[in-house]
Amino acid sequence: MYRFSSDADNDLWDALIAADDHYFEVRARINNIYYGQDVLMDMATELLVFSDDGPGIGGCIAGQLTLKMRTPAETIPRMAKVEPYVRVCTETQSSAWMPQGKYWIDTRETTDNDDGFPVLTLTCYDAMLKAEQIFPSISGSWPRSDVDVVKIIAKYMGLQGSVYATTGIDQRSLDAMDKGYQISLPASYTLREVLSYIAVAYAGNWIMNYDGQLLLVTLGGIPPETSLLVDESGNIITYGEDAISLVDTVSV
Repeated sequence: MYRFSSDADNDLWDALIAADDHYFEVRARINNIYYGQDVLMDMATELLVFSDDGPGIGGCIAGQLTLKMRTPAETIPRMAKVEPYVRVCTETQSSAWMPQGKYWIDTRETTDNDDGFPVLTLTCYDAMLKAEQIFPSISGSWPRSDVDVVKIIAKYMGLQGSVYATTGIDQRSLDAMDKGYQISLPASYTLREVLSYIAVAYAGNWIMNYDGQLLLVTLGGIPPETSLLVDESGNIITYGEDAISLVDTVSV
């Protein structure tokens, strides 16, 4: 489960989720502008640990966000950054906003709803798609450790640090890569292909975590059920008609 950097925020979330009268709110930051439930109509994230081909290892799987909203007055640029959030509330208190990933707009469609109002549907993907570039030609001593190579990849994907790590890699991934495999300069390979090679070595797959960092999920670290956010009673939390999926319920 995702944890905030503040113990007070974590304690409040846990207390509110246990309250009988709790409910959830969502919002999205699009191109640095926040949109709330007065504009958002439906929002769903999809994060797969395996590819569509079924269970396996060596995958680098991009997360997807589908967002439906009343068409805003502001112009939303092409490939704008979209960051969804969720928080738990009662009538008297609200938790901190919990991030649910960082995405970039891929496609958009505008239609009219039953009332004749324009509705904008955005389909977005996370930074895993940035791994399709060729591994840079870096001089110096080779081979290098798998950890060093992943740090290079995170840098060239433009990933940033967060509560979990100072690099663009989830600290749990660095902890999992404990074999120190040596890798020669992967000339002519894409960043994704190199990540895939490392994932196979650790019997896992790469995804992006809440904070937009590389997360290595090993087969031994997959939870027995699902990555859907559920309440204390095990009920799946939804917004619109779709469940809210949380990256960090998948732990390593």
